[in-house]
Amino acid sequence: MPTDDQGLAPAFARLHREISALYTSIARRLELTSQQAELLCLLGADRPPSFGELAATLGCDKTNVTGMVDRLERRGLLARETDPGDRRVTRAVPTEQGSAVRHKFRAELEHELARRLPGIDRTRLIGLVTATATALAEHR
Repeated sequence: MPTDDQGLAPAFARLHREISALYTSIARRLELTSQQAELLCLLGADRPPSFGELAATLGCDKTNVTGMVDRLERRGLLARETDPGDRRVTRAVPTEQGSAVRHKFRAELEHELARRLPGIDRTRLIGLVTATATALAEHR
């Protein structure tokens, strides 16, 4: 039987703390908060997310997303776009500068993970982390 510091819950809590600290460290170097960096990373090449979708993914209120978008927009890292299918919906779109910052953040994160996890079977780890994240998201 696992003790209090064994099992999935404490393992995920510890992983969450370590990843959060790493996100925060890299985000600070780019003059971002960790949530702003996370928001930028959610703005992929596919369909831009709405403010509601961003709030749900980030686990915060839409007013928090609005504040983050305001600050990132003032810095020229993203823009607001009205959804052509529903003019009531606003989507966040990265600017060229925002895409460059997102790319830099991800590159620095990859570099730090490679440096801190030498000898790890990356392919296997990516599969496990992806499967775990997908399963957790399905039950959100």
